[in-house]
Amino acid sequence: MNKRINFLINKWIFVFFSKISPILCSVEERKLREEIVEHVKNSKIISYPIDKKCINFFFTSKEIHKLISITRTVETTNEKRKNQIIVQNCLNLYYFLITCAKLKKISYFQRRALEYIEENIAKHIHNIGVETVDRKFIPYTIHIKNEKSVSTLVGELSMDCSNYLRKINGVKIRYLTIGRHEISIDEDWKKKHECTFDKKKLRIPISKHNYEFILNGINESSLREKVLDLLNSPYKKGNLNKDIINILKKRYDIATKLGYKNWVQYSMSHFTSEKDKYNKLKDFFNVVKEKVDGDYERINANIVKMAYSKACIGNAQLGREADRGNKLCKDLSKGKLFMHDWSYYYNKIMNKSDEYFVNTFFPHAHIWKNFIRIISRIYNFSYEMVEDKEVLRKWPKGSLIYRINLKDSNNNDKVWGSISSRTTPLLTRIPLGVENYRKELEGDVKLLGYMYIIPYMDIKLMDYFKVPSMNCLSNTCLICKGHVVLDYKFIGTMPIDKKLFSSSEILTIFHEFGHAYHLLLLSRRYSLYQFSNMPLDYAEFFSHMNEHLANNYSVLYNLSNKVDDNSKINEHIFKSIKFDSSRLANIYTHSVIDYEIHDLNPYNLFFSNSLENNKKDISEDNSLLLPFYDIIEKYFPYKISSTYSIHSTSFPYHFSCYYAGSVLSYLLAEIRVLMNMSIDDLSIKKNSSLVAFQKKFYTIVQDDIVNASVIDHALANKQLLVSR
Repeated sequence: MNKRINFLINKWIFVFFSKISPILCSVEERKLREEIVEHVKNSKIISYPIDKKCINFFFTSKEIHKLISITRTVETTNEKRKNQIIVQNCLNLYYFLITCAKLKKISYFQRRALEYIEENIAKHIHNIGVETVDRKFIPYTIHIKNEKSVSTLVGELSMDCSNYLRKINGVKIRYLTIGRHEISIDEDWKKKHECTFDKKKLRIPISKHNYEFILNGINESSLREKVLDLLNSPYKKGNLNKDIINILKKRYDIATKLGYKNWVQYSMSHFTSEKDKYNKLKDFFNVVKEKVDGDYERINANIVKMAYSKACIGNAQLGREADRGNKLCKDLSKGKLFMHDWSYYYNKIMNKSDEYFVNTFFPHAHIWKNFIRIISRIYNFSYEMVEDKEVLRKWPKGSLIYRINLKDSNNNDKVWGSISSRTTPLLTRIPLGVENYRKELEGDVKLLGYMYIIPYMDIKLMDYFKVPSMNCLSNTCLICKGHVVLDYKFIGTMPIDKKLFSSSEILTIFHEFGHAYHLLLLSRRYSLYQFSNMPLDYAEFFSHMNEHLANNYSVLYNLSNKVDDNSKINEHIFKSIKFDSSRLANIYTHSVIDYEIHDLNPYNLFFSNSLENNKKDISEDNSLLLPFYDIIEKYFPYKISSTYSIHSTSFPYHFSCYYAGSVLSYLLAEIRVLMNMSIDDLSIKKNSSLVAFQKKFYTIVQDDIVNASVIDHALANKQLLVSR
């Protein structure tokens, strides 16, 4: 569609809905929206809980349009300062508007209106001069619209990524049918997966969420191989390979047109704190690789020992176990094991506990209450649960809302003093129907903000027939100053009081809270618009730090709470589930593969002559991805079979958004944690250990660690990292 016509259509949609939106709400609702927008615009904190209805898309977008209309090109210093404030207010509201789009499923008309607003903001920033607002705080979606050489290509890329994910999310559930005796898993779990008409058989759904869990319980290699076949088979259709190649090509074109070598250099410059470290990236990967290779060597040596110990014991004594040992020795003599066997034997040598048995210590009925109690003690804040029904009914069922206050303490006075000195006054108002909040803010209570925890995603009828994938990724977003939403999107398909948290879900709880608490602290210090381009590795540093809290026995012991007898995990169980060398190895593998994917010229990778074959039909040629598989297999400790598909596990994230190419942010964050924090000595019962952790944490928040390069730090302290 012609750009001019498209712009006019968007403008008409915006004008129409901006006119009728105020008509559809009451006078009180309109006053509340005006009040909230006014304080968001001026970076003031709202001291009462808000809800989705308070955030009206078209009302907010209309306010942005008003601000844009009063900016103009000026010469005097005084007028430039006024324009700067107006643009900052405008970007505050734009951040708020984007949050609105995240909290509610954005409609077609809202999406068109958003395009119009973004075009207008980009145009006016260009007209009045980028220097009016600090370039680093201009949101990426606005900044890229002023890059005329690639703005259309970026729009196409966004659509390509959305279409690819739509296909991934539409995959139907696959089932493995096996005998009860063929898998070693808790009997209660088996009962839940019995075939309806044959209790001796199990019908097990296979997806990226549980395939490793299933692999580790099946003794026969052929059945483990079948699990991976079921996992990968649905992704052979749908031209997914074509989608990936087109996405990689467009990313490469965008990067090179903007003067970068490739998408890795481009994404590092735009989305991480390591903006000028591209040339040091290979050296950094090699340092981490040295540690990972050493860990894998020890693991493989232990697998070999297990193989020979089984093979050397007489067949009369072990029977099938000896046969498996002989087969394992034979396979090892040929090189790497296949993925399904390597995962199984790795689990054996690490003495991992039955995961379902571990899950029974973490029932949903108790964990949320235990978690907030423990985490408040670790970070030294107080909390108050919001129980007003008028507030809760405006959030999804099961939501938890907490008012967070930072305690007066010598441990965090320094950082709190810095934060509070940069804040603007609180907005204290009695929201509609909320009498609970008719109280003065006491001088010794330092409001940090509100957390809105949404534990479960809405389940539609079709969700029972397909595997939840990329659309059920948990996320955390700052609504406005002092208000943050943690949308966990756990699947609540059974009575919640009987549902159990898996180990990965427990980790997710800690991960998202790390984001949320960090955002609350920073929101008292900065305006909303300054959050638009927070470096990914800096944001992930705090979530990874919080994940490491889940690797502490004292924390998990206090978190656990079995329903039937209130028992807790013991040290033996904890040792079987705590982090091992595979954590860093997995983070490194995904990061370095993402680097390899986006550091290459896709035209040369998939075609012999890039210029001649640019228009070649690739719709059904699965062999085109063979060079890709050859590249990534060398980073795995195992072999991948011919049925392996990159679409089946976590790799779709690499092709899902403009952040891809900076997946190395997770590795940068993990290395920051390993080289700056130690969680091992933390104890919930020992106040001295809590004080030490709090001092370290709040000092990091205060000092803004993002200014220090983790790549330089790792290269200068290789032995420190390798020895961790």
